[in-house]
Amino acid sequence: MKTWKKNSLLTTVIILALLTSTTYIFNISVSIPSFDIEFSPGQTISKINAEYKSERPKNIIIFIADGMGFGHLSLALQTQQSENITSVWQAFDVKGWHDARSAYGPLTDSEASATAIATGKSTNFGHIGIDTDENPLKNIFEVASDMGFTTGIVTDSYIWDGTPAAFSVHTRNEDDTREIMTQIAASELDLIFGELEDIGEGDVPEKEESINILSKRFQLLDKFLKLPDGNNFSKPVAAIFDEDEVQDLSSSPNLPQLTEVALEYMSSQNNSFVLLVESEEMDAASHKNDSKRVINGLKSIQQTLSLVLNFTKTHGETLVVFTSDHETGGIATVADFDNYPNMQIRWSTKNHTAAVVPLFAKGPGAEYFADIHRNWEIGNLLKEIISQDIELNE
Repeated sequence: MKTWKKNSLLTTVIILALLTSTTYIFNISVSIPSFDIEFSPGQTISKINAEYKSERPKNIIIFIADGMGFGHLSLALQTQQSENITSVWQAFDVKGWHDARSAYGPLTDSEASATAIATGKSTNFGHIGIDTDENPLKNIFEVASDMGFTTGIVTDSYIWDGTPAAFSVHTRNEDDTREIMTQIAASELDLIFGELEDIGEGDVPEKEESINILSKRFQLLDKFLKLPDGNNFSKPVAAIFDEDEVQDLSSSPNLPQLTEVALEYMSSQNNSFVLLVESEEMDAASHKNDSKRVINGLKSIQQTLSLVLNFTKTHGETLVVFTSDHETGGIATVADFDNYPNMQIRWSTKNHTAAVVPLFAKGPGAEYFADIHRNWEIGNLLKEIISQDIELNE
């Protein structure tokens, strides 16, 4: 009888928390003992099994929606799906998930998870392009450059943020902006579009110095994003914007516009290419539990994805891989019974969670991403596809 009363009281408390709180789902937390948590980064796959025939992709576009989980995806489908119109998410050939954990344990940050996706190696928090012992790891862009590919990064965040940095540099100090930009300028990267942030604060150099560093490799485009022609046609290019200048579709420029120009540049170089497109809006908004910003960010992500997938219709040799580096916020859409069928957005945290995240793929080679379990497996597959080490089924 006492047990029943205790369980009944607990149920009542949880229901009241769900109905009265617009910020947090639970007011009760339960600790998970460490002996129930797997800390292993997993075992390397020695052989990749494809389920059906595939052609080798000429181009690869990797789209990372920082902080986006299945809760965010559900919100997109529930609020931005027109009746009788196929969703952009349904256009992918392969739809699955991956575990974004770090080498440290089930939780991760952008630096560690993006490094795993970029290099095929699990690592620790704050490690950018380096392993757990701080040794440099070769990333997919470096592999691609060795193979003669054109490589580029587009982000609506700042260019030295954890995700874009993991694909271009090797450092333990994610706050050393000057070093990160110096490494970007010394890389083989052909294109980088993004923002500058916290100019003059801490280890962040002033704008003039930042531009001088980047100009050692890149031609700086103006605000109209006019690509060079003539003798400068194939030179590396950069488009740099002020803090928070690139956000949702109301921004000028916005992520779809930057991506469109990047694809124009990449496809005009007459080489195979690898392009990273990152949207950081889900992470930034979810850390603040900013529901309105999440919805606006989802619109930007979907429009950018539509642009990318439309590009593949005329460039059918292009593989598109969409994923996230981790989930932020523990977002859920729940019923508003007082105003049904209206919904409420609920948040469980303002931090990263250990939730698995979406992994979708379309195009030649997409089937290899159908049986993914860890983030570093994505990096291994991309490296093998780029280096042509992967065995295609006949």
